[in-house]
Amino acid sequence: MAGGFVRFGISVGLLAVLALVVADPRDVGRLIAGARLPELLAAAAIVAGDRVLMAYKWRLLLLARGVRLDLWTAVRAYFATTFAGLFLPVTVGADAIRVLSVRRLGVYDVTASILVERVVGVIAVATLAVVSSTLLVGWLSGLEPRRVAALVTGTAVVGVGAFIASLWGLGDWVGRRFAEGSRASKLWSAYLAYRQHPGTLLVFYLLSIGESLLPVAVTYIIGHSLGIDLSLGVLVATVPVALTIARLPISLGGFGVQEFSFVYLVGLFGVAATEGLAVMIVGDAVLILTLLPSAFDVSMLNLRRSDAGTP
Repeated sequence: MAGGFVRFGISVGLLAVLALVVADPRDVGRLIAGARLPELLAAAAIVAGDRVLMAYKWRLLLLARGVRLDLWTAVRAYFATTFAGLFLPVTVGADAIRVLSVRRLGVYDVTASILVERVVGVIAVATLAVVSSTLLVGWLSGLEPRRVAALVTGTAVVGVGAFIASLWGLGDWVGRRFAEGSRASKLWSAYLAYRQHPGTLLVFYLLSIGESLLPVAVTYIIGHSLGIDLSLGVLVATVPVALTIARLPISLGGFGVQEFSFVYLVGLFGVAATEGLAVMIVGDAVLILTLLPSAFDVSMLNLRRSDAGTP
């Protein structure tokens, strides 16, 4: 409980510093008041599409293990648990809710799929974050475009290698570190069982890379809705890094950390703190409002255990 209050305090404190010290609150308010609705609706559509893509990816992993789950139920589960996860300190809390929301499928198989989803997803996100960091450092240090391209390509290759090694190179070695018969050992064995589905894993990995770029598109569109000319290249170099930093379990749902990181990073390219903060605030509002209807999906958020069956 104390940890939750600390994370809440960090989120509120960072947002307060941004709004009252780093940026001009009156200018932020004027920018937000001038937001154009068509672009905001387009951003909301991409946010919703992002959740559908996440649900589709998860369903691919479930079907590979023979767990039947229709796409509509997967989408509902993802919307509801993502909304709940906004108010939890880390993504693990949202994953636990998602496991319980589809508990009638059998917790073991669902948990195994989420483990694969997280491990491969983290590798994909980390790959993109390192690529973005390489672009960021390359541009700021004045490296030749050819050298930056070589570094980015090398980073992408390393990311693919890490994805392969997590299952084939290091999988058995890691598995031997768990006590035989333990729950961790069983879950890891279930994870390694996905080696029988390399095609599914490759599709999942590539879709994860594409999905990680969708927040870039959302940020770009929101910037235009506010009349702020944000370079798409700059956003590719900064948004994935900011989102990766926000995954650190030090704030509530990443709020505050994400905004502070983004404002700082785009500031390196000459974007005013007022503009960066306005974009982030509107982005947060679009995300919450897009997910808000799922807060009333009682059957998905009903976490009481029940007999096994199909939800």
